[in-house]
Amino acid sequence: MTLNLFEHELAALIGRPTDLRPFVCEGSPLTCDIFLVGFNPATTMQADFWEFWRPGYGYDKAAWFQRYVEERAAKPLKPGKTRRLPISPTRRNMECFVEGAVGARVLETNIYAAASEDMKSLDLASREIAPFRFLLDVIRPKVIVVHGKPAVEAIRRFDTPAKVIAADHHFSRKTSKETARTHGAMAAQQSRGTAA
Repeated sequence: MTLNLFEHELAALIGRPTDLRPFVCEGSPLTCDIFLVGFNPATTMQADFWEFWRPGYGYDKAAWFQRYVEERAAKPLKPGKTRRLPISPTRRNMECFVEGAVGARVLETNIYAAASEDMKSLDLASREIAPFRFLLDVIRPKVIVVHGKPAVEAIRRFDTPAKVIAADHHFSRKTSKETARTHGAMAAQQSRGTAA
């Protein structure tokens, strides 16, 4: 599949504009051998997914990340909170995973593409798996690393030849930066067909 056809088919599936965030990566998603999969995006954003899509290039993660930091900083604090980290612990560990996967391309995605503050607040109407299934069918990753028990349970519904690795914990809790990097390195080795 060409990048232009991918863009056309994804837009037909999720709409344009859209409030969904089906994935984040740098450049073409079609060349990503590793999927890093969670349950759903935890940070809602005003920015449209397509604002960061570059025809002929793919996704501009650097521009998306800058907007993510800006929007996160501009959000009001929850009652009782006095500060907010520039990036969430989950996002920090996802970045460490990508750093650890040296030489491999990683697509950060979720079972569900709709964002919500937590899993419980993701209403049933937003629990649509078609975007994830599309990515899985079109890109055909070699390795899928899944974090969080609900995502691990959900991935079992998909028939995929990819090597599926369940992380010990969700990337927001009980996962150090070093552990996330180690998971990334292991996934990169698996994607090249070498033992971890």
